Amino acid sequence: MGPSTKRKRLQPAVEVLQDSGSDSYSEDNDDDDNEQPAPQAKRLSKPSKSAVRPTTWHKADLKNTALPEYQHSTPDCIDLPFQYFTRYFDDQIIRHITYQTNLYAAQKDINTTFTTNENEILTFVTILIYMGIVELPSVDDYWARKTNVPQVANLMSSKRFKLLKRVIHFNNNTRIYGTSDRFFKIRPLFSFINTAFRRESQTPKQSVDEVMVAYKGKKAGNLRQYIKSKPDKWGFKLFARASEDGFIHDMPGRTELESLHSGQSRRWRKRLCLMVPVTVTSDDGILAVRWKDNKTVTFLSTDMGVAPMSTVIRYCSETKKREPVSCPAVIRSYNDNMRGIDKSDMLVHLYRTPMKSKRWYLRLFTYIIDVSLTNAWVVYKRDCKALGVKCQPLKDFRLKVFRDASNQMPAPPSSRRSSSSFVESLTSSTDVPKPIRGHRSHTPNLAVVCKVHLCMNSERNCFVKYHEEFLNSDSL
Repeated sequence: MGPSTKRKRLQPAVEVLQDSGSDSYSEDNDDDDNEQPAPQAKRLSKPSKSAVRPTTWHKADLKNTALPEYQHSTPDCIDLPFQYFTRYFDDQIIRHITYQTNLYAAQKDINTTFTTNENEILTFVTILIYMGIVELPSVDDYWARKTNVPQVANLMSSKRFKLLKRVIHFNNNTRIYGTSDRFFKIRPLFSFINTAFRRESQTPKQSVDEVMVAYKGKKAGNLRQYIKSKPDKWGFKLFARASEDGFIHDMPGRTELESLHSGQSRRWRKRLCLMVPVTVTSDDGILAVRWKDNKTVTFLSTDMGVAPMSTVIRYCSETKKREPVSCPAVIRSYNDNMRGIDKSDMLVHLYRTPMKSKRWYLRLFTYIIDVSLTNAWVVYKRDCKALGVKCQPLKDFRLKVFRDASNQMPAPPSSRRSSSSFVESLTSSTDVPKPIRGHRSHTPNLAVVCKVHLCMNSERNCFVKYHEEFLNSDSL
């Protein structure tokens, strides 16, 4: 027999390093086809080799830095879910969207009669929140007769919702020319929301990672990326900073961390010393360590060293058993504290607001709504834990945000009778009205329970007369 081709699993270990010596969605047809594409990225010039400062490495461990645990301040009481949500998605954002939407409508057609107000924009956002929980195949299904959702249909008509979706805007188009900001269309909302997120208390342990916002349209140009390893393979790649419990403090990618860091590095990264298992730069205090797990990983750290070594359980392909192996402290600390972005991503995907549109920035708009809701729920959980109160799940929290917001909105005038009425109008010409006890006339009114057409006008009220006789006959 020939040699076995079975792959053997690498045993986790700290390896001697070598010195390199050198440095979703489909598109709707109700959008504006003349929408400007996203600004293209400008290529940055690479620094010259002479400008790169040489790095000196030597064998040494790094002293561990003990970080305090986060202590959440105890609130006086638990606020309403809608109040938590409006801490971040506040009136300033609603006013800005209202102004920019009216401005865009006027720029598009100077003779337009379209106008909107803050209550209508908030109603639009409220409907999107509910659509994230009760998702139907098409937007029209929320207003369709057979699949009507009164929680949505009673707030706004289908025609008005589609019109707002077509004209809603977040920045002045006349300022886009000459800008290099690729998120110009949605930048004001990112600025508002980041300011609101930063007002929350900063936790000692945070992680910075990439976030994939699903989008399959083609209007975003090369702003849309394809990453095979991600659950959402097509979309916008952002960077965010999050706490351990999933609260997003900053996005997309503006991290102002001036403290201590740990994280992975490419093993072929230039200027990375690969001579010894533990190294520290003489001037910067950066530790580089390589560890063999299922794959070989290389870590850079400024706050944690290799010691003390801990024990983790891993499956060994040679012995077919789970066995304990040694793990450096820096890797154990990284694994314990790097899941904040993943947790926030999971919460967003549970009830993600649907948005199918050619206008690529609308997908980012709904992502901002979802992140505001998940951040509000995380802070609500912190308050409940501090007061010893049972916390409601995210779905119930989101439903209460919708309920509290919709209760503030005046109901639009109904264009037809409600299906819950005792009397319903005819909707099909195939329904033939029946004569009622001597009155030979035709009426569109139908008693839903009795399935009988009855007149109701100033001359006679056959509806009342029929049911009085019906009740009297039952009593005999």
